[in-house]
Amino acid sequence: MSPSTTAYTALAGVVLYFVSCWWKNRIPRGLKHPPGPPGHFLIGNLLDLPRSEEWLTFNRWSHEYGDLFYLSMPGASLLFVNSYELAKELFDKRGSIYSDRYQSTVMNEFLKLDWTIVLQQYGEKWRRDRTYFHQFFNQTAVETYQEVHIKHTKVLLKRLYQSPEDYRRHLRCNVGGSVLEVTYGIEATSEEDPLLVLSETTIQRVTEAGIPGTYLVDIFPILKHIPSWLPGAKFRRELNQLGTQVTEMLNKPVEIAKASLKNGDARPSVISALIENFENDSDRPADYEDIIKHITGVVYIAAIDTTNGLLSHFIYTMLLHPEVQKRAQEELDEVVGSGASPSFEDFERLKYTRAVFQELLRWNAVLHIGVPHILNVDDIINGYFIPKGTIVFGNTWSLLRSQSVYGHDAEKFKPERFLDEPMPPPDFAFGYGRRECPGRYFAQNGVFIAMTNILHLFDILPFEGENGLELPPKNHFESGILLYA
Repeated sequence: MSPSTTAYTALAGVVLYFVSCWWKNRIPRGLKHPPGPPGHFLIGNLLDLPRSEEWLTFNRWSHEYGDLFYLSMPGASLLFVNSYELAKELFDKRGSIYSDRYQSTVMNEFLKLDWTIVLQQYGEKWRRDRTYFHQFFNQTAVETYQEVHIKHTKVLLKRLYQSPEDYRRHLRCNVGGSVLEVTYGIEATSEEDPLLVLSETTIQRVTEAGIPGTYLVDIFPILKHIPSWLPGAKFRRELNQLGTQVTEMLNKPVEIAKASLKNGDARPSVISALIENFENDSDRPADYEDIIKHITGVVYIAAIDTTNGLLSHFIYTMLLHPEVQKRAQEELDEVVGSGASPSFEDFERLKYTRAVFQELLRWNAVLHIGVPHILNVDDIINGYFIPKGTIVFGNTWSLLRSQSVYGHDAEKFKPERFLDEPMPPPDFAFGYGRRECPGRYFAQNGVFIAMTNILHLFDILPFEGENGLELPPKNHFESGILLYA
């Protein structure tokens, strides 16, 4: 093929691509899309997408454009839901058409994370895998892991006492250690355990890769066909390397757990129970080994980052609000006493401390923008036309700070709002509708037992610097996608 023919073929491909995008975003007569920022010729709102602290931009747009705002760009249309009532309507009542997942070229094809319950398309396989997951992480089942949470919380307290300045590292080890023991029966012997380091570095990179617009191949999937050796194809080499790292993180703890089972020295764990259940089931599915690997892998990937994020936010929030910390400590002294440690049995009696936890979820949700859903048919919302294939986001930051739901002072951290009058629980912090995080009970237990014991034993104070008492660096919220919902 001559160079001129190649050029014409490429040009025709580009024209067809933009024509298909236009056709996809066509609007039936008499209808219109929801409002949103004005776009640009051909590329729509592509250049409007924020690259950092995107939740603040989306929150501003929610005030500017109302309950829904819409972004259009080549190959994709995005809808943001900013109303509590509409979020319930779309993700719950219309869940059958709003529960699919966006098939990201980066996450699904390069990193091959489409096996996770989070990114699976809505259908029979997703329902089957979620059922297996639910057996081990429903509200009753997670009670069996309470002793593990308590065990690792005691280790955390000791480490915090010895080196409080390293609290972030101690929190990560506490969460990672609990997850490894519950899931694989593996005991992390130190904060530098190779599995903890591997999970931390991999999850961080996956989170960054999931930011919309980080890799243009997510917006223009045709770029995936570029050979990795070509100049400008650095993204392919980066993503291929990260895909290898993800595979290693998925396989390594499974191999260790299976070796322990074979040697007869395995601890009770989710993976050992799954293996035993399938070995005794004559009707087990043909892909049961993949199910075992994927169910445990979801916990390993999702629980570490989200639970650690919540605990880090808790520490910083207590530094900002010493009056809240003091009142919670007074309640703990009254309910638990000075000669004992808070336990799960104290949960019901710790009303104010529970309110602190609820407010923490509302005010500092780990994921500020919900994991995107996909609309699988054309729909009409409040007179607006939403085309099939639209990527739909729950605008979590805005929804959990809605003044119409949580009061005129919704921007403030105020646990009393959950005591003074009935308030909707901050469930949106764990996702939406049928795709709500199935591991939320496990995460909540881990955070609750750690935060109550920290409050009961320590005062959380600014560190002593050159200029007197100073706060640590601002608790930084990072952009990205977390695999938990």
